[in-house]
Amino acid sequence: MLENFQAPPYVTFAIPFFFLLIFIEMGIGYFRKKDYYRLNDSISDLSLGILSQLWGIFLKGISLFAYFYLYENFRMATIPIESVFGWAACIVLWDFCYYWFHRVSHEVNLFWAGHVIHHTSEEYNLIVALRQSGIGGFISWIFYLPLAIIGFNPWVFLAAGQINLIYQFWVHTKAVKSIGTVGEYILSTPAHHRVHHAINPKYIDKNHGGILIIWDRIFGTFQKEEEECVYGTVKPLASFNPIWANFQYLFELIKLSWKAKGFTNKFKVFFKPPGWIPPMKEGETAQFLTPPPVDPTKYKKYDPNISTGLRIYGFAWFVIVLVISFAGLLFLAKMNTNQLIALTVWVSCSLLSFGWIFEGRKISLAWEPFRLILGVFILSFFSQELNYFAYYSVLVALSMIVFFQQKKFLVGKEIPI
Repeated sequence: MLENFQAPPYVTFAIPFFFLLIFIEMGIGYFRKKDYYRLNDSISDLSLGILSQLWGIFLKGISLFAYFYLYENFRMATIPIESVFGWAACIVLWDFCYYWFHRVSHEVNLFWAGHVIHHTSEEYNLIVALRQSGIGGFISWIFYLPLAIIGFNPWVFLAAGQINLIYQFWVHTKAVKSIGTVGEYILSTPAHHRVHHAINPKYIDKNHGGILIIWDRIFGTFQKEEEECVYGTVKPLASFNPIWANFQYLFELIKLSWKAKGFTNKFKVFFKPPGWIPPMKEGETAQFLTPPPVDPTKYKKYDPNISTGLRIYGFAWFVIVLVISFAGLLFLAKMNTNQLIALTVWVSCSLLSFGWIFEGRKISLAWEPFRLILGVFILSFFSQELNYFAYYSVLVALSMIVFFQQKKFLVGKEIPI
């Protein structure tokens, strides 16, 4: 059954509508004279969204296998796929499971390592909704296995998850202040989710609901929006590198565990809340770092100053990679495994390059030519037509000419590792 299973494509089909809403939000910001977007941050958000979709393809097999196994062997009932009540129940219970996954992801370091990626943007707009983890799928699926035991069809289960994800897109905006008393009481809204993304001390670890905010009201994690929000993470990522964004916090945990005194403390690092610092030597005690106060008028966002030429070059190539990635997701069923791996490798290398370009890093002088030339090899997985190689070679040559004209604006900044 799993071999022939086709997952619902709701998110892929929703992507054009996501971009339509993004352009509408940009228009609202323009007329309100509000800076809702920054080019470098938005490209970083979209880069992480692309990686999440591509890397997630390789991780879905783990969760699907576990869900199918429990559904086939241990389900308590068989809820018909055509049942309207079954669909409604699955959406509500999926959201309940999501609440606990989301809450644990903020309260346990190991889970936070997979979720923090979504919070590292210092902006708050609809593109931030697409800033998703490429590694969180390793463990998130565990929270949804009870739905298999209850008896929800795997297709309905995945559809409910995509409906939840699509709903959460619209709450990532500053353009909507309120949807009214009843809506604000029951649903997760932009006002509630702004609180969730804020690093103001009173807002941290609040409002975890996906579609419904009533879970937070029931379990004591609700917080009303009362003061202006400052967005990001308590310790800023300060990078547009999407690969580093995915693994940065995990590396920090590993380093912290290595330095911790005693095996028990080394283990605890991964299961304590963010901010927990283990004893590093004999006689020390563990401590917990509390979030510092923030002032919206003084908070300085990470925003490297690069040349207009580099911005145009990075943006133009990012659009090309974005279109290729979307086409790959749209025609996923027509690609073989080697083509999928090749596409994922080249797209990942490209997005890494754009991140370094928008940070103004000199390593781009070596990495950008590498990823351009790598594209010739990757193209061979999809076509043997000489015309395609000729067209791409011309594009590579023109790109290198334009890019190296901007090399004087790149500086040898330290690369986070």
